[in-house]
Amino acid sequence: MASDDAAERARLLAEIRSLEQRIYTAQLEQAHLEEELEYLVETIPVLTSAAQSMSEEVTSDVSVLAKHIEGRSIDARDLLQLLRDVSEKYFTYKNLSTATKNLTRFTDEYYTKFQFFHELRRISLGCVMAVDGNLISQETTRTKVEKVYLANTGYWLAYAASAVMLWWANEPEGADRAMRRALLISERKSALFFLFCNLKFGRRDTAMRWYAYYLGCIRANDVGEEFQYLLEARLSGALGGDHGLEIRVAAKVSDMLDEIAVYDINFDAKVAEDARRFMATKAHTTDFDFFYLPEYCKEGFPSMKQLLSDAEKNEIVARDYQKLYQEDADNEGVKERLEDSIYNLIESMDPEEEKLYRRIRYNELIVAAKGDIHTADQAFEERYPEKKPVGFADLLRKWAFTEDDVNILPQTRRFAIEKLAPSIQNGTRKFAEDYRATEQERYPIAVDGWSMSCNENELPLAKKSFLEFYRKHSLTNYLKDKFVLIWLGMIAIGIVGLVVAGVWVRQPALIVISMLLVLVGAFCLWRQLDSVRMNLLRRKKKDLEIITRTLEEMGRWRKEYRAADKGTEALQQALGLFAN
Repeated sequence: MASDDAAERARLLAEIRSLEQRIYTAQLEQAHLEEELEYLVETIPVLTSAAQSMSEEVTSDVSVLAKHIEGRSIDARDLLQLLRDVSEKYFTYKNLSTATKNLTRFTDEYYTKFQFFHELRRISLGCVMAVDGNLISQETTRTKVEKVYLANTGYWLAYAASAVMLWWANEPEGADRAMRRALLISERKSALFFLFCNLKFGRRDTAMRWYAYYLGCIRANDVGEEFQYLLEARLSGALGGDHGLEIRVAAKVSDMLDEIAVYDINFDAKVAEDARRFMATKAHTTDFDFFYLPEYCKEGFPSMKQLLSDAEKNEIVARDYQKLYQEDADNEGVKERLEDSIYNLIESMDPEEEKLYRRIRYNELIVAAKGDIHTADQAFEERYPEKKPVGFADLLRKWAFTEDDVNILPQTRRFAIEKLAPSIQNGTRKFAEDYRATEQERYPIAVDGWSMSCNENELPLAKKSFLEFYRKHSLTNYLKDKFVLIWLGMIAIGIVGLVVAGVWVRQPALIVISMLLVLVGAFCLWRQLDSVRMNLLRRKKKDLEIITRTLEEMGRWRKEYRAADKGTEALQQALGLFAN
């Protein structure tokens, strides 16, 4: 037992010595750390000073570097702009050089390939327009035309003019060959040329046969601008009254309408929409004398005025159609129009010639714009728009819905309306449905703060509503008067003075002044309330009168609208004249 205690004691003593050794080591480390901490504390000012000095030097160097970089950046932007400018000038110069080269090449090609065309046109115009027999039979002129003829050109006018000269020289076989060649190249233009020639030479029967031939050449989607002038000449009687021709023309028009129905299945709907838009955009404003509605029905008045104006258009357009139906044909200027057609026909370019001509004009614009392609394109599209085929459907719609155009004679517009009358009737009905849909049974009326949606038959209800509104807001109307508020304030001040005098101050002077304020304020308030009451009664009477007059005016407006709306029947009857 004693040996165990000694061993335990020895072990504990060893641990104590070990712990003492560790404590001593820790104390040494602590002393060393304290020395290092003191050194660091002493060196902090030195480091701070060195860091500040280095910061100043680095900041200075960075500032210099930043200025240097900024300068280089500006130089780079200038260089980039210079490169961009050089690039633009290069492409502009390239465009200008290319256009100049093309212009020279195309111009040389044009005058090489089509050198006789202009002279041929002048000769043809002289032969046809002036009916100059000497010019037609002149050897020099005929030699020039035959030169083009023998060159085997693809220009229809060369063969057409040769046919006329050969016919004039009594050479029927040569004239027939030239005529067939011209018809083979351009059937429609050649037929028109021979038609005009025979009209100018006074050979009306032959001209009518060429007219019939021309009708067989045209299609509904490309009738040409001259179709209008030939139609005007026929409608005015300038081409005579050949019954057979009338039948051929009527049959051709019917066939073209059938063609339109095939390739444009929405044609009737388009015409109806044109008619609706024609009615809607017709310039007309009603003369109805509005007085109260613009002021007291501000929300509904614009639609009411527009509704009446639209309804009145029915009678106006009906009268226009009746006048057009009864108007005599305008024969003035028909011959001049035919001559213009001849001139335009002869002066019209060959497709290849026109293509080359457009190239020349386009390159001229590029040169004029100094190589600016965008500017040249805009100018070219504006000055030389692409010509599109003139369709019979487009002409009919143009003739039917164009007013006050001297280029469209009454008989031409009448002809178009006759062909489109059923669709126009549908369009006018749609117009009537549209404006009828905007009519409201009740319109909002606002008078002196009161408002209500009502119609002309609800005057008692409107008055009752106004009186109820007046009764509910009577106190508010009194308090709106500034003198009422002043006298009420005086009474309130007097009462407050009496309370103060009775509870705290107890001064006779204050009691007298307060009593005077209350008495004077009460008297003045009574007088002012009576004055305001009389004014409110007068205003109420005037407001009731305004409501009555406004609804009466609404009733007159409604009556005018109903009467104007009946003009749709007159419009349908007027269009029925053309349909029949």
